[in-house]
Amino acid sequence: MSEISAEGTAKQHLGMVDQQVKALLKVQKALKILADANALESPQKVTAACKLLETFDPNAFGLDVDLDALLSLTIEDQKQRAGKRRIEFGRNIKEMAAQKNVSCQMITTDPMTFSLPPFTVSINLERNLATIHYARLAIEELPAKPEKIMAALQKNLERLDTGWSDEGFFDALYAAYEFEVFKRGGHPGDRITLVNLLAFVALSFQNLKFRQDPVAGHYRAYGRVRMAYDLAGLRRSGLLERNGRRLNLGTATGAATRNKKDVLFVEEGEDRGQYYLSIWFSTPPKENRP
Repeated sequence: MSEISAEGTAKQHLGMVDQQVKALLKVQKALKILADANALESPQKVTAACKLLETFDPNAFGLDVDLDALLSLTIEDQKQRAGKRRIEFGRNIKEMAAQKNVSCQMITTDPMTFSLPPFTVSINLERNLATIHYARLAIEELPAKPEKIMAALQKNLERLDTGWSDEGFFDALYAAYEFEVFKRGGHPGDRITLVNLLAFVALSFQNLKFRQDPVAGHYRAYGRVRMAYDLAGLRRSGLLERNGRRLNLGTATGAATRNKKDVLFVEEGEDRGQYYLSIWFSTPPKENRP
């Protein structure tokens, strides 16, 4: 028969108490969130706190509190706050855009989506988050605060506008096309899947620093969003012919548009554009050459 010691018994009791204390501390943290006006403006924090309280049994701890009533009140509070944020957000984003001479139009109400050329911004007020899109691709998620959104739009536009000229991009695109045709044993004028040129174009986008020492820290990001923006730039500038070569894009239709990894959406104006699947270069008639 094992001997019962004070130390062993105390350790058992301590372990049980520690478990109780840890559980109560989690509940305390959750209640502090629901008691904080600023935290109540963060739906993600509120949701996490409510989920914890839903699984907590106050009777097991001898607490005389009605958590069901609190949770009901919190749900109603969050609905009211979301409605208020919706009204305030729409007004504030339009006012701030006007101050910066940026066009701002609501495209849809559910989900709340705004056109802020060349971007679109979708708003999830339940999570209090905004997502910036270009060419139907998400490029950044951030708090749904108009001032933060406008700053992010400016930052992303500056990033997309730097790197190379339309002429430089046209030449890089043609070089990528030539390489892909050669690799496939094809012929000039063959249609090539547009996104297959992305990796080659991305390498062409790199500066001397990367070429001299091609490590991750020297790499300049170039992805689908940037390529879509550069293609739209060629359309905006009218640079579809250069050095006796004409750029042609093949429209993606039907089943081809279902797999978005194989196509690229090229903007043609506010909330307008087209998915493209293929690319080829042709020789325009002499009288049409620039």
